[in-house]
Amino acid sequence: MKIVVIENNNVFNMQICKYINQVLIENNKDYDVVSFLDYNNQLNIMIHDREIKIYVVDLKLGKYSAYDVCRQIRESAYDWNSIIIISSFHNAKEDFISMRLAIFTYLSKKINFEQNLKESVLAAINILEKTKFLSINKNCKISINDICYILKEKNSKYCFIQTLNDDYRIRKSLKSLEEELRLTRKKNYLLINENNVVCSDKNKILFQNNIEINL
Repeated sequence: MKIVVIENNNVFNMQICKYINQVLIENNKDYDVVSFLDYNNQLNIMIHDREIKIYVVDLKLGKYSAYDVCRQIRESAYDWNSIIIISSFHNAKEDFISMRLAIFTYLSKKINFEQNLKESVLAAINILEKTKFLSINKNCKISINDICYILKEKNSKYCFIQTLNDDYRIRKSLKSLEEELRLTRKKNYLLINENNVVCSDKNKILFQNNIEINL
């Protein structure tokens, strides 16, 4: 997984990367630290690559702001599993809470910034490591909690996975996925996550994202 630092002040950018690398080494964590000075095309591609990440985002990024970055992560990329940490010299914590963008924490650069950043990054890592994910490929993991259903494709070695926000194909058998994920088998070709079911009958199942599947 990656820890993505987005900070337009070059000195602070290097300091933040240094602090994060220190906490990774101290706790024997294997994460790639990637940094950006502004919102550019490379960062946009990374946000939309479906990999779950930890973001450390400065409030003000010149032309863009942390608000713009968070909206790209949450609303454009439909990524509600990555963890976002905001840092700033300004007190805009309440504004971010009101935006409902699921910010993990808001750090002041004026007060114990190094220690608070290290503790926050380590806490974020621990949360991700305790969350159950399914690896689609080497660059993509999805939260098991987000899965609605898994459908065995006819005459294929692949299964189709529908999540709350997206869909995927994986080269695994339905039986192996059933054993790995502990989802409910509804038909011999279908697994469902009952936690995301709104209602069901003998003919169909409706999920939280309003997707419906016929039985």
